[in-house]
Amino acid sequence: PLPPYKIKMADSLSSIMKSANDATTSSGGKEAHDDESTSPKRYIYTQVDMEHFKHSSAHKELLGFVSTMGKGLTSSNNTNSSSPHSYNAHAPLNDLSPALASLHGSLSCMSTWIDPNTTDGLPPDKEVKARFGNPVFRTWHQRLTERSGAIIKCLMECHGKYVNYNNMESSENAPTKDEILKECSQLGYQAASSSDDSSSAPSDHEISPKENEIITELRCYLHDAFGHPIRLDYGTGHECSFIVFLLSLCKIGCFNWTGAGGGANPTSPEVIGHASLALLHVYLNVTRGLQRDYMLEPAGSHGVWGLDDYHCVPFYLGACQMRAREQWQQQQRQQTQKKKKKLEAKESSGIGTDTDDDARRLPDNPYLPESTTVTDPSDPPILDATHADNNDHWDPSIIHNRPILESYRGTYLYLSCIHFIQQIKPGVPFFESSPMLNDISHLGNWSKVMAGLLRLFEGEVLNKLPVVQHFVFGSIFKANWTPSRKGPLEAPKRTFIGGPGGVEVTGGMPVTRAPWAK
Repeated sequence: PLPPYKIKMADSLSSIMKSANDATTSSGGKEAHDDESTSPKRYIYTQVDMEHFKHSSAHKELLGFVSTMGKGLTSSNNTNSSSPHSYNAHAPLNDLSPALASLHGSLSCMSTWIDPNTTDGLPPDKEVKARFGNPVFRTWHQRLTERSGAIIKCLMECHGKYVNYNNMESSENAPTKDEILKECSQLGYQAASSSDDSSSAPSDHEISPKENEIITELRCYLHDAFGHPIRLDYGTGHECSFIVFLLSLCKIGCFNWTGAGGGANPTSPEVIGHASLALLHVYLNVTRGLQRDYMLEPAGSHGVWGLDDYHCVPFYLGACQMRAREQWQQQQRQQTQKKKKKLEAKESSGIGTDTDDDARRLPDNPYLPESTTVTDPSDPPILDATHADNNDHWDPSIIHNRPILESYRGTYLYLSCIHFIQQIKPGVPFFESSPMLNDISHLGNWSKVMAGLLRLFEGEVLNKLPVVQHFVFGSIFKANWTPSRKGPLEAPKRTFIGGPGGVEVTGGMPVTRAPWAK
């Protein structure tokens, strides 16, 4: 067992509180919170509010955070390294902080809630004949609301518990980072598996109003990240709620091992990028199970807002990961050419040659780990990752190569997303099931895909009222305008509601093609 480096909840939250105070005052603009309630609220009701949001600090922060995720993967600080990072499904905690390891454990547990083979599994009701939306999802979501408090408190406690790890590291009995991450992941799993909302908080500590405000705000973002329990749908607005949740955790310092995430100790793009990549993998394990088993209806006009009916950000981050692979290959080719010229110079001068064959071999590609996926009995056989040469050039058309998808879907997020589409739409030609993604596959390189998908996220997600009308704002993710009217926390029950009078928009919306499509 690990040494009990335990501290009280008050100490656990001390560094978070400092970061949260900074976060609530760093967004700029006048605060629009004009009542005593601390619960996050809707601020987007009409097109007038929409225009305020487009020019707000919240919009800038959210778009900047998603952009930073991608920059963190393609940063020269990664590609110039002798061992750049890549996602390894066998070691998913490697790039996480203690707080995020706890969140990873909780998400892993949430993916089992739907499993009929578990003691408290919530399998879909097979008697329901509806095309979309199995009502058992409402029970699943109710469990989320009941356990979210323990999930949030646990990750905050894990952050505070090891916030001074650099000082502890010199101790003879101090646990290693791997041990800490495993411990925090297990604690997060336990928090999500227990119905006792107070299980992760010591009973001798009374949570302050400010601490409770942070927990309440984070819970709201988490509740909205997995679909709507009344409409029984899921879309890019719910995905955005999870991104807002991660952004809020980053602003209060939970992406870092030590200290806070702002001020003199900002979180680096590399940390944000690789942590987000690991968390999106486990988050998608949960949402894909909900979409597949509960048949959640695509929010919006049946997929207008998502590349695969449901998502957008994973495609962008996945394209950034593929661009990082391209950069790594370019770097390795340059190094190989230098070594070849140096070897030729030695041979011509008669100085001698290196007889070690390994010196002539290209280093193993760090983006192609020996095993690319976690073994799942339900998965088809996975080919050995070494079957493809490290020099293979993968342009966006690689998504049409079925063996590559099968082999590398556990390593590359973009390929994982494409593979899931083919799973849920078997037998349908790809150009019919996913015309936008088919357009993208004809681009010449991943840089164009990255740029186009980021524009798509801004234009077709963040700048669309039917998507962002569901957003709620608190003291970390702040609205700096006065809403057009006061209303309840809940967004409209119908997907398309427009105009100050709340008139339903009829006739649907036209399909939006990719910005780069001709």
